[in-house]
Amino acid sequence: MSTQQGASGAEFHARMPRRYRVGLLSIGVVAVAVAVLPLALGDVGPLGLGVAAVTAGTFLLCLRMRAVVRLGTEELSIRVAGVFSTSIPYRTITGTAPDADTGFVQGMGLRKLPHRTTGYLVGGPTVRIGTGETAVLVSTEAPEELSRAIEERRVPFSG
Repeated sequence: MSTQQGASGAEFHARMPRRYRVGLLSIGVVAVAVAVLPLALGDVGPLGLGVAAVTAGTFLLCLRMRAVVRLGTEELSIRVAGVFSTSIPYRTITGTAPDADTGFVQGMGLRKLPHRTTGYLVGGPTVRIGTGETAVLVSTEAPEELSRAIEERRVPFSG
């Protein structure tokens, strides 16, 4: 479990599950090999090298993707891939519960999902955070603990 206790509250982390990283790495190796193949044949220019570098960099960034949930005093904040983020005040949360694992089908990063749900996903176990008619689905390696921690903070604000 990757949970940390900080000065302002708990922090939950999730990395892309190993099985997805291995699959993505395999695809990345093939993609880079295809991009570099002209180099081996002596038929590559700066554009070919650039494509190979961008392809390799993209796959390496994806392999390092993670989701972070920080529980503050009045709201929680979610960040995925170091780029996409949101904050949810506890008083707006109508409920939380562990949810199904996600993977390549649901996508990774910031996702628009069915049923007015926004996903902050890296694959693997998730927690669904209800906010009235919408919901947020976030990846976490500790869904029960994250759900319980949110519920403990939400109760004082739900009156």
